[in-house]
Amino acid sequence: NFARHYDVKSIPHPENPPRLKRNVTVAIPTYKRTELLENALESAINQTDVKEYEIIIVDNDPEDHKASDVFLKYKRDNLYYFKNEKNIGLYCNWNRCIELSAGDYISILNDDDWLSPNFLSLCHQHLKPGIHGLIFKYNTVFQDAFSEKATAQKSHFSSLKNALARKEKKLTLYDYFLGNKSAGSLGVMMKRDLLIELGGYNPDYYPSSDYILHANYCKHFNVLLINETLNYYRVAQNASADQETLKIWEYLDRDIRNDLIDQIQNHKRLLYSMNSILTDLQIQGLIDTWGYQTNTHV
Repeated sequence: NFARHYDVKSIPHPENPPRLKRNVTVAIPTYKRTELLENALESAINQTDVKEYEIIIVDNDPEDHKASDVFLKYKRDNLYYFKNEKNIGLYCNWNRCIELSAGDYISILNDDDWLSPNFLSLCHQHLKPGIHGLIFKYNTVFQDAFSEKATAQKSHFSSLKNALARKEKKLTLYDYFLGNKSAGSLGVMMKRDLLIELGGYNPDYYPSSDYILHANYCKHFNVLLINETLNYYRVAQNASADQETLKIWEYLDRDIRNDLIDQIQNHKRLLYSMNSILTDLQIQGLIDTWGYQTNTHV
């Protein structure tokens, strides 16, 4: 997937500082959301008790220059800005973030989300020898017409899950059968070279490309799910709420779970029955969160 836009250059800003090798990259892909980009960037800048990390902004808007103004406003010795020559799409820009990172590990922070100040310091504590990745719990911040009901349900359900969950858990394919473990790339820390080895995010599987890549990463490498909420996922009325996208989401995630059953191999009959239940739960979640209309046609 990295080869899809090999001909598109990402132009570094002339005022980028000298590039150094870092332990961690926080990459911020951005497109036409300057007012939110500042919040995301400030959360990456204001990390406590860590020094060896960089922040890169990868701007997917070849026309507008507002994001570069944000870069200049916050200019510092570990902050870098790149502008794509043309719009290469959401997941391909995530892949470009991976390519451009200088860190051994990378966490992709979308321009409308933000991190707690101790996110990177907690990552450092959990990245022990033999651990290749981390996924942290997240809080959802709703900003749309469907928020009131969804927020109340999520608050009650999340409190119960967090009370029962262990502080950290090694993820398996069965965990991914039960559902995607992250809100896109938020709160995910993985090794750059291993993501490249697996081919990156495949945009053909939009909007579930992250689900597939992260499950595949978990299949091959050791990943911990950390029961600490250090990330904030902003839900607004955007492309994710498009009815056609929601319909694809419903059927694609069901098929992903079916594929995982074939790889898990054990208890297939039970898992196929569970998949039907999980699909119904997912549909209800899409209705509550996004106002999904189940009679939409793809």
